[in-house]
Amino acid sequence: MKKALLTNPAFRYVFEIFVIVFSVTISFFIQDVLNDREKIEHKNKGLKGVLRDLEQDKKNFVYTSNVISTRIKLTEDILEGNTSNQNLLSVMLTWGFTGQNSNFKSLISTGAVEYIDNDSLTLELTKYYEQSYKVLNDTSEQYVKHYLELSGFMRTNYPVNSMDKLQIKNGKIDYDGFQNVISFKYNDKTINQLQDDFRFNNYLYQLKKTKLFYLMFYENAINQIDKLSKIIMTELNLKEPIKSIKHKNP
Repeated sequence: MKKALLTNPAFRYVFEIFVIVFSVTISFFIQDVLNDREKIEHKNKGLKGVLRDLEQDKKNFVYTSNVISTRIKLTEDILEGNTSNQNLLSVMLTWGFTGQNSNFKSLISTGAVEYIDNDSLTLELTKYYEQSYKVLNDTSEQYVKHYLELSGFMRTNYPVNSMDKLQIKNGKIDYDGFQNVISFKYNDKTINQLQDDFRFNNYLYQLKKTKLFYLMFYENAINQIDKLSKIIMTELNLKEPIKSIKHKNP
């Protein structure tokens, strides 16, 4: 009877369908497992890249924080009547925002971000790269805007007395003195007039306010980096933290 069942065309037909369905199901299951494994590998690789990006961001942000705080102090010096060509040079500069987010974008584009186990990590990544980056970029644009307004005001109302000449050594630009070459120099009469010009002072107050916000947002981003790095290392089971970077005057 068993032999007859095995040779029965209907049974063989059903059995072959079962084998095909089972094989396809197993195939899909294996493919899903492989896809998940690949996504997890992408996630781990991407998060390691994010750690490197965060380390670079921290270096840049710490340096920028020191630059901005120095410029704030120089702005305060001018507002207190200590105006000089050197102070003006430092104040009449801007500073753009440059963040490293290529690996975070890769996590998003590959869908690997969905394989992050820690929900708080996903939240912190979003807060840092989409919120803090936007705030820093927007403040940077405000900084540029106020800088251009001040430059336009100075260009229209106060004459530049001179600029240093470009120095060439061995057929190449001498970049050691390049900062002086691109700097405007005002005479003593102009310096004295600036100290009593309320319009000039108002521009400085506006710049100071913008730089204070800029500084605060950078300091907040540095704290976020430290927090993010720890959460990522937990996700990856890493023990070695990002190198500690101390604030140093530029």
